[in-house]
Amino acid sequence: MSKSALALLTLLAGGWVQAAPVLRIVVGSAEPAPFIQQTSSQLSGPVIDLARQAAEHCGLHAQFQQLPARRLLRSLALNQADAAAMLSFQTDRAKQMLYPMRGELADSRLRLTALSYVLYVPQTSTLRWDGHRLDLPEDDSVGFNRGWSVIRVLKARRIPTEAGADLEENFAKLQAGRIAAFAMHEPGGDAYLAQHPQLRMKKLLPPLKTENSYLVFGKAYGQAHPERMRCVWNQLPSLRRQLDLP
Repeated sequence: MSKSALALLTLLAGGWVQAAPVLRIVVGSAEPAPFIQQTSSQLSGPVIDLARQAAEHCGLHAQFQQLPARRLLRSLALNQADAAAMLSFQTDRAKQMLYPMRGELADSRLRLTALSYVLYVPQTSTLRWDGHRLDLPEDDSVGFNRGWSVIRVLKARRIPTEAGADLEENFAKLQAGRIAAFAMHEPGGDAYLAQHPQLRMKKLLPPLKTENSYLVFGKAYGQAHPERMRCVWNQLPSLRRQLDLP
């Protein structure tokens, strides 16, 4: 046995080789492909790769768990998770968790990615959207994924809404005529429809809104490990470009 191999075994036996500190990252269960994909054993996708690589560059081992939106936010507040991926900036959230800030707003340079929300309708729909006004018939509504920030955009435009669990449920409701349109971020909606061409949907442009999403840390973690938190954020711009994320 070589001296280097013997030295490694000695270190292992003595307990000197320690595993990288774990970074517990939660992800919303309604986050669809292509950004995040769920297989039988683990989460994957470019946003998962981005967060994992950023953590590795800082000597951390990222572990991911999917949770419903409300449980995700609660897990950060109770220190049951260290960080959450794919959260948009909201002033009330910024009081409860830590965003990469630049002045009074989140620093867009340190985002995970940018998302454009659009309206999806059946191909036979005559609904019109000009970027300012939606000609929505009385008693009709626009569906959205429960817990997603696009609800703020719809409410600001006084558009009647109806919450659904996820994009599968909302597209089913749209196909059944239970909602007139579905507000969903464009990459996820396009990817789902490419896999389900039988739904025969189209999207109305321009987008409702384009917004950034962030890797947000719980206050307990950020206060205990500020250097780790800043290190992870600082990896994101170059890694995002390498992974070709918007």
